[in-house]
Formats: sequence, C-alpha cells, structure tokens
Amino acid sequence: SFVVFFPTWLERELSMSPSATATLFIVGGLANILIGPQAGRWSDKIGRKPMILASCLLSAVVFTITPFVVSSTITAYTVFFLVMMLLALRLSPLQALLTTLVPDNQRGSLMSLVVAIGQLGGGFGGAIAGIAYAQFNFLGNALLAAISITATGLIVWWGLSEPEKVMGNG
Repeated sequence: SFVVFFPTWLERELSMSPSATATLFIVGGLANILIGPQAGRWSDKIGRKPMILASCLLSAVVFTITPFVVSSTITAYTVFFLVMMLLALRLSPLQALLTTLVPDNQRGSLMSLVVAIGQLGGGFGGAIAGIAYAQFNFLGNALLAAISITATGLIVWWGLSEPEKVMGNG
C-alpha cells in the first residue's frame, strides 16, 4: 500500500514530474544493491528474526512519518531509499529463515508457496490500498502499510522458529 501509491501522491501533492517519481525506483534499486548482500551476512551473525523484526518496526515508523516529512524531491528520494533499504534488511533474512524451516527436498515447494502467497497479498493489498487512498489520501496508505508491516514482524517473531546457529570448524 505504501510503494504503490507513493509516486501518485508525490505527483499530486508535491507536483513532482513523472520522470522524477520514476527516478525513485533507481534510488530504491541502489538501496537494495548496497544493503541486500550485507543483510544476509548480518543476519547470519545476529539472527534472522531480530533483523526481520527490527526492519519491520523501523519500516512502520518510516511509513507513519512519511506523509508529514516528505515535502520535496530530495526528501522523497531519501525516504524511498530508506524504505527500500529496510526492505532489503528484511527480505534476505526472511528468505534465509524460510529455507531453514523445511527439509531440502521440500524447499522448492515452500518457496513456490511463499511466492504465490506474496503475489496474492500484493493483489489484495493493492486493492485495499486503492480504497485507502480514495478515502484517506496517502496518509491512509502509510498507516495501512505501518500496521501491516508491524503485524508481519510480530507474526515472524512469534510464529517462526529461529534455527540454532551452526558453528564453523575454522
């Protein structure tokens, strides 16, 4: 609900050009490239669940304050970079955690199920985001995103088990 309507909101409320809002995704991609590989390494050291929960809670804060702090193209780029950085901090540890939950011979099935659920969630979330935007403008989307990401973090924290750390031989 956040990413889908953020560019629309920027164009309508801040009069950003379509090319300036499109550039957001280059900025976001750079955040993923810079942080994504590190996130997996960090999650190996401090644990997957703490990384996921911290990313979810920080994302909720950023989502909530965005409608109040974004007032220019520079702040929009900064917030979007931060949002995509937090996504990368969550995605790598979540994928690593999920792959530890099932035996090797069921891993492909689990990941296919995860992708399918993600696609369904994206479609359902997009529909709800449209209603939220129509009724409450972007603030509704930001709050919906904050609530959803907090719930996701709590579900992972309480619903998935962290694998025990395996010590290396070296």
